[in-house]
Amino acid sequence: MKNRRVENENRDVKERLLLENFQAFLSAQGIKEKRKFFIYLSFFMEAPTDGLIETLVRFGHEVYCPRMEDKSMMMVQFGDDFTLSHMGIREPVGERYDGAIDYIVLPLLAVDEKGNRLGYGKGYYDRFLREYPKAERIGYCYDFQVRKSVPFEPHDQRLTAIVTDKRIIQIKNTK
Repeated sequence: MKNRRVENENRDVKERLLLENFQAFLSAQGIKEKRKFFIYLSFFMEAPTDGLIETLVRFGHEVYCPRMEDKSMMMVQFGDDFTLSHMGIREPVGERYDGAIDYIVLPLLAVDEKGNRLGYGKGYYDRFLREYPKAERIGYCYDFQVRKSVPFEPHDQRLTAIVTDKRIIQIKNTK
């Protein structure tokens, strides 16, 4: 799947379609007040999140992004200052946020229509998701990353929705 993402063509068109579909997803949710989002900062060939973050901030939503501390992930409000992790991933500079979050937008290698997400194998997001069981869990990816099935284990945390450049998938019975 990593190789397939590298070969991905028409990225600018797909990025626009991803953003449009995410906005349609939020409209379908009937969001009327400002919300709190936790969104990954895209790295390498992941579905790009910069435009999504900028749009949400422009509409007055609060956006938080991950920063690694020891072996756990924490939330820091999105801003103008970043540092690079030891893996070369952008991380926001600022104070840790421990409050409630409404939506968690996750990176992935692959996902199935039941909400099983194949991540990068370290379990950071699974551990993080357990701390926020009421938050909507949204896979944000290219449509070719949606597979018939992906391997999963009992401790893996499922998604509640998937937004791709071609469709929105609402997942039932994720708890």
